[in-house]
Amino acid sequence: MTSNAPLFAGYLGESYADLPPAVRALHNVTAPSRWAGRASVTRGTSLWARMIAFVFRFPPATEDIDVTVTMTPQNGGELWQRQFGTARFWSFLKVQDGQMTERFGPFTFTLGLHVHDDQLRFPVKAGRLGPIPFPRILLPISVAREYEDEGRFHFDVALSAPITGAPMVHYQGWLAREGA
Repeated sequence: MTSNAPLFAGYLGESYADLPPAVRALHNVTAPSRWAGRASVTRGTSLWARMIAFVFRFPPATEDIDVTVTMTPQNGGELWQRQFGTARFWSFLKVQDGQMTERFGPFTFTLGLHVHDDQLRFPVKAGRLGPIPFPRILLPISVAREYEDEGRFHFDVALSAPITGAPMVHYQGWLAREGA
């Protein structure tokens, strides 16, 4: 971890330079940064997947919706507010004990954040509720990536429910710096 660098650049070190310019630009957070674009969202239909998606306040299913992401540096990490139409959810990303973590309310997940094939990947490696660690079987399955296509930042996040593996939420789309 490199000090005085934006969160993701500091955590990823030299591999940060392997990311395409649009992905690096989004993660160059030194002051509040707002990005806007379009997305689609699909939601799982099983009761278990719907319950978990509700707890985390994931957006409803839609084929095309306005999306904004605001990233604000604070307390050594970044507060991310994602808004899909009127639906909002927040998370806080921070490096703890040498690992990138993402907290949603009382839930904290350790991410296996890494660069692969010019994409930033975010697999979930561990989780806990407050101080209580989850058994591996209770972890969501995360296939999440950020990449550049035709000079534009894109995201593709698919989450499946723990235990059953049922699709929970899948959101994908693009973002551009607001006001750019």
